[in-house]
Amino acid sequence: GSVLTFHNIRYRVKTKTGFLCFKKTTEKEVLRDVNGIMKPGLNAILGPTGSGKSSLLDILAARKDPRGLSGDILINGSPQPANFKCTSGYVVQDDVVMGTLTVRENLKFSAALRLPKSVKEKEKNERVNQIIKELGLSKVADSKVGTQFTRGVSGGERKRTNIGMEIITDPAILFLDEPTTGLDASTANAVLLLLKRMSKQGRTIIFSIHQPRYSIFRLFDSLTLLAAGRVLYHGPAQHAIEYFQSIGYQCEPYNNPADFFLDVINGDSTAVAMTKAAESYTAESTEEYSEYDKTLAEQLAEKYSNSAYYQETKAHLESISSGNKKKTKGLFRQITYTNSFLHQLKWVSRRTFKNLIGNPQASIAQVCITAFLGLIVGAIFFGLEENSAGLQNR
Repeated sequence: GSVLTFHNIRYRVKTKTGFLCFKKTTEKEVLRDVNGIMKPGLNAILGPTGSGKSSLLDILAARKDPRGLSGDILINGSPQPANFKCTSGYVVQDDVVMGTLTVRENLKFSAALRLPKSVKEKEKNERVNQIIKELGLSKVADSKVGTQFTRGVSGGERKRTNIGMEIITDPAILFLDEPTTGLDASTANAVLLLLKRMSKQGRTIIFSIHQPRYSIFRLFDSLTLLAAGRVLYHGPAQHAIEYFQSIGYQCEPYNNPADFFLDVINGDSTAVAMTKAAESYTAESTEEYSEYDKTLAEQLAEKYSNSAYYQETKAHLESISSGNKKKTKGLFRQITYTNSFLHQLKWVSRRTFKNLIGNPQASIAQVCITAFLGLIVGAIFFGLEENSAGLQNR
């Protein structure tokens, strides 16, 4: 499998505040000094809202604007290729499957655009059938995915279809942005069990997740904890509780580790910390609370940077970096697409036509609205004379 490493990642964004001429440009630091190694297996990025986990995921997947970004991302010790977006898989948080098409048709569309033209139609269909079987979608393969107006497959089956569209090319690295969002506990668990089976085949799976239950957490191989853009822990998921215990935070019996970590980050934990900042602090305003939250994140980040886990990760990254110095970054510059523009246009047009046929209510409504607006505009200009007075009235 592929090993993805990231070195000294810093990411800043510029935001404009104020009105018109009085606009001020301020720079916000989203990520600071983020280092880590993602090996084949389940690699989870965990953190509270606004911690920077989605930004880190997008940066690793080469989906962020490089302006304001510094640091190195290596794949198996080599610079990240320019067409990495095309060779890796990325499952977005909101499903992008076409609801009017069947599960099989959605997968065929992905295969037609992502697999090269050298792959014969028969082989593409075999690949689609293999994915359907692998993801346990055989029973609903010829059922429509469903829209907000028409009933279709379940939420878990919809999410698996979304994953199937991304793994059609058999990518070595698969990214997922909060794959359990909108799913009930049982369905979310089933999706993660599927990802765990896929990771055992040598695939590197990297995903962000907000607050998983214990049955999901125990499936993780690697855990990256983020808060305020800083890394609070990066290492084996099952060693995280032991690490927090070593810095003075004791996880209560029967408490979900993921909930415990978020409580510690937010300063809500009942665990006894070595530092008594939580005891002496009383929140008087929202501003003061956010300022305290930031300092707590800084304290936890500093403790992690002094830990054996960080030193081990840093040593590993330095050995990879030293071996990479001789390699040039100019090897991969041009993004190469698998298929031509005309081939892509043909398949997108075909899918749009199928969508119109499969959703006649929306098509009829659009035609009626266009005709109605045409009649209103025609009525406004109806009966105007073609002379200077008529021109003025127009």
